[in-house]
Amino acid sequence: MAGITGLGSGIKIDEIVTALVNAERAPKTNQLDRLEKQTTTRISAIGSLTGALNTFKTALDALNKPSLFESRTASTSSSSVFKATATATAPAGTYSVQVQQLAASSKVALQSVSGGTGATFNSGTLEISAGSSSISVDVTAANNTLAGMRDAINEAGKDSGINATIITDDSGSRLVLSSTKTGAGNDIQVAVTEDGVTPGDNALSGQAFIPTVDPDNSGVFLKPSSDTGAGGVITQAQSAKLTIDGLQLVRDSNKIEDALEGVTLDLASAQSATDLADGKTISLTVGVDKGSVKSNLQKFVDAYNALMSSSAQLTAVVPVDGSDNPVTGPLVGDSTVRSVMSGLRNEIVKMTGVSDSGVRALADLGITTDKDGKLSLDDTKMTAALDSNFDQVGGYLTGDDGLMGRLSNFVSSYVATDGVLKQRTDALQTTKQGIDKQREALDKRVESLQTRLYAQYNAMDSLVGQLSRTSESLGSMLANLPGFVRKDK
Repeated sequence: MAGITGLGSGIKIDEIVTALVNAERAPKTNQLDRLEKQTTTRISAIGSLTGALNTFKTALDALNKPSLFESRTASTSSSSVFKATATATAPAGTYSVQVQQLAASSKVALQSVSGGTGATFNSGTLEISAGSSSISVDVTAANNTLAGMRDAINEAGKDSGINATIITDDSGSRLVLSSTKTGAGNDIQVAVTEDGVTPGDNALSGQAFIPTVDPDNSGVFLKPSSDTGAGGVITQAQSAKLTIDGLQLVRDSNKIEDALEGVTLDLASAQSATDLADGKTISLTVGVDKGSVKSNLQKFVDAYNALMSSSAQLTAVVPVDGSDNPVTGPLVGDSTVRSVMSGLRNEIVKMTGVSDSGVRALADLGITTDKDGKLSLDDTKMTAALDSNFDQVGGYLTGDDGLMGRLSNFVSSYVATDGVLKQRTDALQTTKQGIDKQREALDKRVESLQTRLYAQYNAMDSLVGQLSRTSESLGSMLANLPGFVRKDK
């Protein structure tokens, strides 16, 4: 608005100019609004199509892995006794396993003393060993209490798996030493040397310990005594003992990786004496991982059907009752969608291999096309195909020439960073930017028109006002002339 207008003529210049400006702006604005809405909708639609294709490609790439068909499964008839895992090098087969004994680490109690954790000892050195692992602990005036020696042992043994705690029983308080090293011959022993530097209430030499066999129970070490306070073996170090198909194995660990190629056994418990006496065994089965293949094939079917549904929605034409204008999808008639879906269908129905190869098409795996174009999976037929032609299934699906490789390469041409859909999106973004520039140009043109109209109407208003004043002046002059007779109303 250019100041106060219409004073000279009484014409409503602001309303006239606004109406003329709006009349000039409206058609182009409506055109740009429609174009912007259409462009934004198409960008969003192509984004939806790209997302569905990327999800489909993820399913394709998961199946296009030779390692998927090389992986092995290992199962046992009693996971409470042992569990098993297998790598691709494990040969398929079934084995009979007996677990007679688990590997165990050593745990011993040393001589008890009175005075609790604050009981003191003569100074010197403790040499603690568990098989080939050993630590040396200096007992000085700074740590010659029971608690001090415990802390010093734990600090020195943290990298060797040797640990100390204090237990107080009816005979007093004592150090209990444990080791993480399993296997026969790894029992804890303690050698003591006193240096005579710092005296204590107890001889450090009393903490020396060598496992002693119980004379009344040959082969079993003496237990600690709560009556006399004598030290003893709480848990004896021992090796795992088991048989595989009747062959005896002895290992220092409950994790056995060298018995069957590519198979790891994790022993959890020994079988009962009764089961062992009866000759009962645990079944170990190593086989190909059919479950993962079936799962990934189902994901492929689901992803393809989701892509079908998405493309159908984006290109749908839905009639509206009582109207000649149906509701259409944002990509209806789009050639890109047609080329994507027709290309995928062509690859899916293509047959490969020779007639007696066993797996030549998805139908041989129990995957067929419904009347609506979607895929369905027959689990029974797929299971039979995997049972009888597992290696051929992998050959049909994987590799650049396999079905999944061909489909993945085809989809990549559309969803890659320089693919067809990215180029389409970039072009639409350019169109959207052009709309913004056209709006700016329209604003400038309308502003120029408004300025010109105000100038024209204000000039007219000024002229009308000037003429009106001239008319009034002439009328006044004529009224004052001699002989002028005013005609009364």
